[in-house]
Amino acid sequence: MQAATLLQKYCNPFTCSLSSNTGTPQMRPPPLPDELLLEIFEFATHVHRHATLAPLDPFTPRRVSNNVMGPNTASLSTRTKLSLVLVCRSWRRLAVQLLYDYLVIRSPARATTILAVLQRSSSMTDGKSGPAGYGQWTRHIEVHTHARGANNLSFLQTIFRIFQECPNVRMLSGIWNHPLPIEFLNAVAALYGPSLQGIYWNDRSVIYPERTTLASPEFLTSFSSLRVLNLRSYSGKSVSKSHAVTLPKVEDLVISNTQRSLAIATTLGLPALRNLTVKTGAECAPTEYFINFLHVHGASLVSVDLLSPSVDSDPEPDSSQIRRTACHTNPDLFLLDNRCPNLVTLTFPTTSSPLSPDICHPLHRIGLRGVRADSLYPDKATNTKGHLMSFTPDRYPKLEVVRTVGYLVEADTDSLIKDVFIWWVEKFEKQGVDFLDGEALVQLKLRRPGSVNQGVDVGSRLPEPSPS
Repeated sequence: MQAATLLQKYCNPFTCSLSSNTGTPQMRPPPLPDELLLEIFEFATHVHRHATLAPLDPFTPRRVSNNVMGPNTASLSTRTKLSLVLVCRSWRRLAVQLLYDYLVIRSPARATTILAVLQRSSSMTDGKSGPAGYGQWTRHIEVHTHARGANNLSFLQTIFRIFQECPNVRMLSGIWNHPLPIEFLNAVAALYGPSLQGIYWNDRSVIYPERTTLASPEFLTSFSSLRVLNLRSYSGKSVSKSHAVTLPKVEDLVISNTQRSLAIATTLGLPALRNLTVKTGAECAPTEYFINFLHVHGASLVSVDLLSPSVDSDPEPDSSQIRRTACHTNPDLFLLDNRCPNLVTLTFPTTSSPLSPDICHPLHRIGLRGVRADSLYPDKATNTKGHLMSFTPDRYPKLEVVRTVGYLVEADTDSLIKDVFIWWVEKFEKQGVDFLDGEALVQLKLRRPGSVNQGVDVGSRLPEPSPS
């Protein structure tokens, strides 16, 4: 018997003859906590516009992507979520929260399917304290009404039933191509009035341009907890000046440079407003509309972002070719006549008209959108060079940072651009200002006289940087 045991020990191909049984067996590493796994899943599937309606801060640093998959997109994020829920039960329990946190309703058929899934999940739980199925994880709902049948009352009824299955929604986006009954608006306001934190209400009808919904500023003020308000395509009823309406908690406002959007925003009381984003519309409102708006809200503004009228710089799904030829919003409107005395950050496209030489404003940060490598060369007459040269201490005595928003030096293929960018860094350094690219990095000139030249030196062809 002992001989057979020894023979099996030394002849078994799955047993090492030199191994010792006295050592302690290796233990499997402990599983990651659920909180850490959820953070990893959120990072892998995060898309900014899915999480919030607040515009991304233009001074948020961007990174050069070394990943072949690149940054997250809506479709890539959805595919990742679908893969996560299929790995195992423990992962599904966590990832299902992310799968249903953002719902897009694009057609009546899709709305019916979503409602059936939400109701089925609710029926599988206790349900004594309201819906507790997948709808409890939903934070953002986006509704589109372009599909056939979207003008039927049954479609609106299905949408509202979905709303009822999702009691914890914080962001609501609606693109309405058909007039909405007042009963639907009242029901939405009653359901989400106390809890909604962000709303995008696009009722600029495409099919019936002469008709608008019955939405009004009073409808918007029924959402008492709003932090983000997007009025860039709002075309609802007006409100009389004698009947003021107030949204006490709105901090981020998105408007377009059209008459309707500016007029509605002017009538609203926004005591907590801090950040303004102006998108380019199909037609530019007269200057008087901007002046009236700033007369009401200019003193509270801390940050203003004038988006570039280009489809390439606008990630929103309703971008159109008309943005390429639309008129710009003049940055001077926010800097002259003490209209925005507390403004700290101003971001505008390089294609804007030159700033007035009479400006003297205590700005701290300036961002330039649409910067290109060929526009940074100091020996070329470009709009970018003109704007950069105008950022002088006498006009902006408290200026601290100038940022090329969205432009990354490391991602550019121009062999000379690093030296050109360093030229601007040295120029602004003499003024006590940091000149940064979209990655928020200061380009440093590492080469010294007498050192080995590891690149192309364009110092001989660039003029000496001057402080003004």
